[in-house]
Amino acid sequence: MKKTFLLIVSLTLLASAFGQLTPMDYLNAIPTPPGDLCAFDIGQKTQFLDEMEVTLSPFTEDAEKESEASNRFQEEHQDEQAISVLMKLGYTRQEAEKMKNADQMSEEEQMALANQVMMRKDNMDMEELQKVADYDTAAQQRWAKAQSTISMADAQVEPDKNTKKQLEIKDRLKLQDEIKYLLEKLNAGENKFHDMLAKLDVEADSLRSEMNPEIEQLYKDLNDGNDKPEQIIDRIVTLRQIYCEKFTPRYLKIIEGYKGYVSEHFQEYFRLEELQLELAESQGVLRDPNYKPGKLAMGRAGSYAGMVSGVFKYNLNADVGAQFIGY
Repeated sequence: MKKTFLLIVSLTLLASAFGQLTPMDYLNAIPTPPGDLCAFDIGQKTQFLDEMEVTLSPFTEDAEKESEASNRFQEEHQDEQAISVLMKLGYTRQEAEKMKNADQMSEEEQMALANQVMMRKDNMDMEELQKVADYDTAAQQRWAKAQSTISMADAQVEPDKNTKKQLEIKDRLKLQDEIKYLLEKLNAGENKFHDMLAKLDVEADSLRSEMNPEIEQLYKDLNDGNDKPEQIIDRIVTLRQIYCEKFTPRYLKIIEGYKGYVSEHFQEYFRLEELQLELAESQGVLRDPNYKPGKLAMGRAGSYAGMVSGVFKYNLNADVGAQFIGY
């Protein structure tokens, strides 16, 4: 029971580790890919990626510092966090203190206390809760929303007595609805670009599978001591060049579109993050003083950085071992 609870708390507290500098700072710091990528050899490729890493190092270093500080906070406030969440779940402080040390209780004692709280709070026992735990995610969300709606209706029976509870439930439902809307909207926009990249890869893989037999034969001829190695090498380089020029410009166009989408929706990423924090706090999660807003937007800028680091994926002439060393 305790292990399960701590896992839930840990997952709730997890956040991507970017800080101090703004998402727009990060996005603008990412180097613009050169227009002649297909002309780059392995040395130029390595230089570009190394310089990119150096340029973005302030962001990664800041992220590491914030992550370390956040981890320290979580470790130092583990007990306080556990009690806070348990009290939001309906336990009294005394009950929460007991459950915090669940490993010192028998399973029967844990179940008895949990059932007592569940019956008092939601008129359901742990057996019914376990059934809910076996639902898929969508079903769990429907169940949670239905329970909140029922609880709000019950609270209306005695409005004077339950005004606070009623408002809390109403606010939580509103938060959940806005979070769901923003998540679906932003994910749909991002997935459009991820889908285009995936389709491009499929097309590239198909062409490469058609091209590889000829290249393999050319390599065989080269290794067999063909008397015209320069011509063979030129043919291999040309085939790879054609491949690169077919897919790299399209890749660059897609990721440029992704960059534009992300920058245009930074404020909505900030809003989504704010709502998620509000919801977490309403469930008893402690606010980390090391936390800096903008992590979701920073994460999307990081996704673009990852795309830029992959701009050489179709330049086979810049791969290790593709420079015909020894010829």
